[in-house]
Amino acid sequence: MRDTAVRWGSPSHAFELESPDPRILGRATVVLGPWALPAAARPVRRWTVDPGPGPSEAWRIGSRGQPDRLVEGPARQAVTAVEFLGLQALLEEPPEVLTLHAALVARSGRGVLVLGPGEAGKSTLACALWRRGADLLGDDVAVVDAEREEAWSAPRRVGLRASSRALVGPELWGRIERTSAWEPTADGCLFHPQEVDGRSRPAAVRLRACVFLARREAIAGPAVALPLEPAHALLALLPYSNLVRQADPGDVLPRLAPLVRAVPAYDLGRGPLAAMALTVERLLDDEA
Repeated sequence: MRDTAVRWGSPSHAFELESPDPRILGRATVVLGPWALPAAARPVRRWTVDPGPGPSEAWRIGSRGQPDRLVEGPARQAVTAVEFLGLQALLEEPPEVLTLHAALVARSGRGVLVLGPGEAGKSTLACALWRRGADLLGDDVAVVDAEREEAWSAPRRVGLRASSRALVGPELWGRIERTSAWEPTADGCLFHPQEVDGRSRPAAVRLRACVFLARREAIAGPAVALPLEPAHALLALLPYSNLVRQADPGDVLPRLAPLVRAVPAYDLGRGPLAAMALTVERLLDDEA
């Protein structure tokens, strides 16, 4: 890898950020480091970050075939913009990659996907599991290999809303703010959980369960995990897949079918957060 570039991505997709500015490269190394790729990885998308025009601090982000965009502010804001451009490319460009809009949490190498509509509590439940000792791998997007029953986090930091401060607690929130990758956002912050808890993250985890929150047809009682038939799980997964925006649903369902055949799916009823987290932990620990 050249010393003017940082490469990162997922096992299926490699990206590159190039810049002549050491502030950009230094921040990119911190933010994108957990998904760093070797120089031999051939990037499918590249972005250049150059100082923008004018006396104030600004950055011009360029990519072949795309209009340049101008980001005004410190170097960290330009790197965050590229971080999200990489996520967008992963979601929209390669139809061979399957992603799910889901939180990904793991324990002892076993993972669970937490899916649900906006404000259903995915991040809240994932954060509660993290506080109880689980690995918080991602709060928004997971990359899935349905055939291998594996998942890994998309290359984006975890985000917490300011409203989660009470759940996290002032001591832990303060530790999050002192990490090198921490960055404030309009409604909270971005950070790397492994910088807080000191635990290394697995590159991929074997999926043990898919858990749905607030599914429309759900009848599960409070904090109860009610198994779903594979056909129902298949239809429930469909709207959370990136493929549904790129292909006919009839073509997407066969891509998801191996996942629901091999990985149990559950409706999790809303209840006390601690009880919901305990239910998910039991799913992760279940040897069946």
